[in-house]
Amino acid sequence: MSKQIITIKELAQKLNISIATVSRALRNSGEVNTNTRERVVRLAEELHYSPNYFAQSLVKQQTKIIGVVVPTIYSHYFSQALCGMTDVANENDYYLMFCQSNETSDLERKSMKKLLACHVDGLLISISKETKDRAVFDEVLSNGIPIVQFDRILPGLPVTKVIVDEFEGAFKAVEHLIRKGCRRIAHFAGPVELSVSANRLNGYLEALRRHSISIDKGLIIPCNSFEEDAQAATRRLLRLKSLPDGLFAVNDLSAIAAIQYLKKHGIQVPQDIKVVGFNDDPASRLINPTLTTVMQPGYEVGKLAIGVLIDEIKNKTNKKQVIKLRTKLVSRESSRNPG
Repeated sequence: MSKQIITIKELAQKLNISIATVSRALRNSGEVNTNTRERVVRLAEELHYSPNYFAQSLVKQQTKIIGVVVPTIYSHYFSQALCGMTDVANENDYYLMFCQSNETSDLERKSMKKLLACHVDGLLISISKETKDRAVFDEVLSNGIPIVQFDRILPGLPVTKVIVDEFEGAFKAVEHLIRKGCRRIAHFAGPVELSVSANRLNGYLEALRRHSISIDKGLIIPCNSFEEDAQAATRRLLRLKSLPDGLFAVNDLSAIAAIQYLKKHGIQVPQDIKVVGFNDDPASRLINPTLTTVMQPGYEVGKLAIGVLIDEIKNKTNKKQVIKLRTKLVSRESSRNPG
């Protein structure tokens, strides 16, 4: 049995007053006398009336809803970013609609279409591993809906981007290993099509160059599905004639999978191989040995991204700016020298 929805028109009919008077009374307008206002509010409560925000939004041409599309919600980094977005949205009386692309461009495109159908005021997007085509993004922009990209971006898209300095973070991670005495450093690399993976790879390469360490392409092992490929990548490392003395993984979960596999096969961390990850996932503090990693400020990324988007919505602008946040190296047991 469907629930009957009480409208403002029905309230007006029952009280024998105009719709405009009911509307003003519900807004607590001073134009309505106290007695009438109390009658309207009392009846609205008795009949469980609630305003139709969607209908109001069509009149105002603003829903106060922001759509968010992320590759995965279970990731610590993205969950932190979503927390930052939610806090700022609440402060500014906006609502968020979350969608998860599951790392597929098809689901990402469908999610964006559904959010458009819900008349969102703007979109926050971190692209999937598969995303290369910008057609759906251009469609959103052509409809006058502002987009802010965060973390993973689609190069060339003329929108504001809020990102972390992945290059600097990777450089610091590899330089840390070099300063700990490592000279043969492997890298588990993410999909090269992803901006974050490419920047971490380039940071790794630049650190080696800066310290006059020759680049061995055999030590750069694809880890396109991140932690899902990490065990196979570690197995490849163990087949090399000469084992690396350091490993920089594209993310923490890949680094943790590598540590577990190395320990299982008698390779000690950090005595034989020092390991550094990226993200500062909570699991990095639970693994034994605890994982040295690069902390990226997910919460701050989320806050900044939605803050910029709300500003662009209100001012009907597209600043096309790039906001870059810095990382921090967190040194733990997996890269420490003995003694």
